[in-house]
Amino acid sequence: MRLFVLIGFCWLATSVFAQEEKIKWLTLEEAERQYAKEPRPMIIDIYTDWCGWCKHMDKTTYGQPTIVSFINRYFYPVKINAESADTMQFRGKIYPPLKNGERYISSLAAEMLKGKMSYPTTVFLYDKENVNIVVPGYLDVAKMEAFLIYFTENAYFSTNINDFIVDFEQVFTPGKEMQEKRPEPYWTSFQDLENKQKAENKKVLLYLSAPWSNSSKMMEQLVFPDSTFSSIAQKYYYCLHLDVLSQDTLTFMTHRFANAGKENNNLHQLAIALSDKILRVPSIYIFDEEGKLMESLYFYLDRGKGDMILDYIGSDTYKNMTWTDYVKMKSKEGF
Repeated sequence: MRLFVLIGFCWLATSVFAQEEKIKWLTLEEAERQYAKEPRPMIIDIYTDWCGWCKHMDKTTYGQPTIVSFINRYFYPVKINAESADTMQFRGKIYPPLKNGERYISSLAAEMLKGKMSYPTTVFLYDKENVNIVVPGYLDVAKMEAFLIYFTENAYFSTNINDFIVDFEQVFTPGKEMQEKRPEPYWTSFQDLENKQKAENKKVLLYLSAPWSNSSKMMEQLVFPDSTFSSIAQKYYYCLHLDVLSQDTLTFMTHRFANAGKENNNLHQLAIALSDKILRVPSIYIFDEEGKLMESLYFYLDRGKGDMILDYIGSDTYKNMTWTDYVKMKSKEGF
């Protein structure tokens, strides 16, 4: 079976796609037409002709080869002049210009910024997932990287953007790099799983990572070593870790798996078997004591959300309490 690989680019490596010279800015009409055919997040750069930081951002952040390549590949980029005298149309609504002394104000820009006119401002829109993030001010390359990874590696499913940026900068900011620390004994080998299950039957947590995935590295440096996460994980689960490019031949749930070879992007057969046509990393698969798949989490888990999910499933609380009620209970406890 051919598998489409949704790749989150590793910013620490050289991009094979970094061949684009400029961002392919679209009009609003072009972006909406393309979105209708293939939904992607939109990046809307709101600027003015006199804004010095807007011009600086064009030369630096929007001129950086990897940023250019990544935006062209995974986003629909649009520029809006906040002082345009043009009438604009977006999402079926007409936006006439507003007179402001000798200048005009774009009513669309004013609506997006909720009247707080500051330049440059970057708006990230993804209607498909109901995501709308407004970021005022200059974004340097490092900060823009965090926003792009937040969308392309599906972190918006589970993590607040501010929390994600804090985690991202902690791992990737030069001078802040952390040494990976994993409590021992943490990871169970596939070879030892059967014998351990015979000695004490537990649920299984299978973590899937990839060398190109930034948020995989974030989970390995921040989430898994976290004392609370580690304690819950080791209490209720046997934890397995598989690199999607692993060359190992292994047995899992009585089935034997090996690397699938070049015709399958050198992906491991177990990674392919777990994925539903699209491989997303990082991901966590949770199996019950009988080996039945209980939950598939195809996104970055921050420490707080990860602690709760692992406890909710591992302690069997899901059997007598809804997730919503559980979250409310934990919030009252200050969890």
